[in-house]
Amino acid sequence: MSAVLTDVPETKPWALRELPAFPSITTKLLQLLSSSDTQVNKLVDLLRSDAALSAELLRRANSALYGFRSQVGSLQHAVMLLGFDQMKSLAMAVSMGAYLKSALRIAALRRCWRHSLATALVAEQLARHMKLDPDGAYTAGLLHDIGLLGLMVNYPEAYSEMLVVGSENAFDIRTVERAQFDVDHCEAGAWLAQQWNFPEEIQQAAARHHEKPADDHSSLTACIYWSSRLADALGFLVNPTPDLHAYADLREIMPGGKAIPENPSEWKTSIGAKVDGFE
Repeated sequence: MSAVLTDVPETKPWALRELPAFPSITTKLLQLLSSSDTQVNKLVDLLRSDAALSAELLRRANSALYGFRSQVGSLQHAVMLLGFDQMKSLAMAVSMGAYLKSALRIAALRRCWRHSLATALVAEQLARHMKLDPDGAYTAGLLHDIGLLGLMVNYPEAYSEMLVVGSENAFDIRTVERAQFDVDHCEAGAWLAQQWNFPEEIQQAAARHHEKPADDHSSLTACIYWSSRLADALGFLVNPTPDLHAYADLREIMPGGKAIPENPSEWKTSIGAKVDGFE
């Protein structure tokens, strides 16, 4: 059983007061994905309810990233070709990308989103070695930095400048966030995930992905912690930090680290192609 979150702010942090509402389609996707009896027709019906999302999903399904020989003409066809789980993952990433769209014009903030995408893709693979649900791990990885993403949506210019200052001076990102916004992205993420009724495991990942697992190395939160570190080591980092580990070092210190590829080049290329495809 997951530990009770004790670091959720009691009142709404001022830095989140003007935050745009989380997309209802993404919330419905989360609810659908957590259901044990999810069916293809339910997913397709939900995606069809958002014309913009449907059009973007079909555009991506027909892109060079997937390389299908014939035209993908419908969401039902896309699900058949991509597979149920991959279609869910794509829909989550596209809907989140739309929410962040204006902020992603800034290079420093685009790195934040690329880190979240890379963490999700690493978590999806790492979960298989940890005997966890890969789809759940992907979603938790995608949303683990929801607090950071929320702050950057609300204050894109200020957050971008903060990242630059933090990088130039090797400051801990959460220390700088607290100084500027009176809340760090883990605290903000815990509050947002709770307010938006995210599943408990995503709330945990949002709140504790910077805390090195002490005991339960097989939990989803542990998976996201290591996946985030691996994403950094593969080059998908927001900013260099004092505690940044090299990939080879992570293989040595993380539980089951020898199960991940010894040479990261192919993994980095594969993840990079998928991350690029989401942009």
